[in-house]
Amino acid sequence: MSKFIDAVLLVLGASSCGAAVWFIANSTLSRRWTHHWVLSRLVGTSQHVPTPKQQEQSSVADFLDAIAREVHSGYSLTLAFVNTAERFPNLAWWTEPIAVHCIRGHSLANAIADTTPTNWTADIALATRTLSVASNGGYGIASTVEKSASILREREHIALERRAQTAQIRLSTSVLSWIPLVICVWVITRQSDTRTFLLSTPLGLMCIAVGLLFNITGRKWIARIARNST
Repeated sequence: MSKFIDAVLLVLGASSCGAAVWFIANSTLSRRWTHHWVLSRLVGTSQHVPTPKQQEQSSVADFLDAIAREVHSGYSLTLAFVNTAERFPNLAWWTEPIAVHCIRGHSLANAIADTTPTNWTADIALATRTLSVASNGGYGIASTVEKSASILREREHIALERRAQTAQIRLSTSVLSWIPLVICVWVITRQSDTRTFLLSTPLGLMCIAVGLLFNITGRKWIARIARNST
């Protein structure tokens, strides 16, 4: 019975030690573990900071803002779309079919209606609907396009924050699940009594099996929550 109590205390001590190491490391290195650092290691996001020119051509929101500036300069919405599409080659798969119809003399609304959506994302669909409605004319065309760009930019910001938060959750899960295992393996290799109990008795084997089951289940559960949050 005393060996069982010792094993339970060992497991609890290893878990507590792992948690303590994590909290101390997190508080000490929180300045280093920034969102970009976490994303670069768990999500694969590059730490390279894009240049202003790359940022200008990086999103649908920037594309809409560029169209709004063209409209403010006196261009029609159709001509503004064609001019802006040339400066955003990364969006050519979406803008080029529409621009071709516009160059042939169609209005922007008709060009959009004649274009078949292919792999359009939610941002592309919102931008397309905004441009289609705004092309019908009326007051405040540029303001409508700018408001749509603001909505898309807010969506992008929320998505990036969500990805950063889920990446931190994955990092915390990795630390809290691996450190107790490492400590447990180390104790087994160093203490013969513990090794005999855990590896040579049914109760010890059951403790190892239950611990591994909880560990794996917890990791998968957290991973599922993180996926559903993105």
